[in-house]
Amino acid sequence: MWGVYLVILAVTDILSSQKIFKMGEDQCFDEMCFGVADVQTMPSQPFDSSATTATALYIVKIRMTSHSRGRAQAEGGLRGRLYDGDKYINVSETAQRTYDAQHGESPKLTQKLTPGESILSVLVFEVSQGITHPALTLDHGFTPGYFVVGESPFFHKPDIHQLSKT
Repeated sequence: MWGVYLVILAVTDILSSQKIFKMGEDQCFDEMCFGVADVQTMPSQPFDSSATTATALYIVKIRMTSHSRGRAQAEGGLRGRLYDGDKYINVSETAQRTYDAQHGESPKLTQKLTPGESILSVLVFEVSQGITHPALTLDHGFTPGYFVVGESPFFHKPDIHQLSKT
């Protein structure tokens, strides 16, 4: 019985295509939606004087919106990472702390929002020179959702948010 389910899961996943969200376009998880509102790039030196010139910072502003009609909602466990086609880049803890110290602490992607509320979350990534066109992925990490037909990411590229307007 489980074997049949896992085969159906694999076939469905293989036949699924990668979703590509344009800047400003929302990706929704039930009643919570997330979209890239703005992206800035800069050399990493303003945040880390010991950084080499081979790295840049990507400051990604993500609009979070609750479409809930009844109660406050949050998207537990959600994380943002950059994806360049073959590797993932996590938020730079050092650069994020520096950004938050300079601009005020950014709301987390997992923050609870009241019905109809919309806020910006800022994620700061340090990117090496060899990465030319990263995109943002939003996911919950390895969860039981990986075994839900239509949501498994095992056999296809992750859904991505473009970080440019073109």
